[in-house]
Amino acid sequence: MDTVQITLNAENKGIVDMLRNLLMQMRGVSNVSVSTTDDFDITATPAYQEAMDDIANGRVYHAANAKEMFAQIFG
Repeated sequence: MDTVQITLNAENKGIVDMLRNLLMQMRGVSNVSVSTTDDFDITATPAYQEAMDDIANGRVYHAANAKEMFAQIFG
C-alpha cells in the first residue's frame, strides 16, 4: 500500500493539537508529526543569498507593466 504525506502550514498554533487528535482518529492515519519553524531565518537560505547576489551584480530589472517587460526582454 502506498503512503501519502500531507504538509499543512498553520499560523494559528492553537488548532494544532485539535488537528493532530482529529487526524489520529481517522482510519488509515498511522502518524501525525508536528514541527515548528519559529527560528526560521530567511536570510540564511541559499535562495536568499542568491537573490542578494543577483541584486548586487545588477541582474534584477524593473518594468512598470508586461509590455515594458517584454520590450526589455526582446528589445
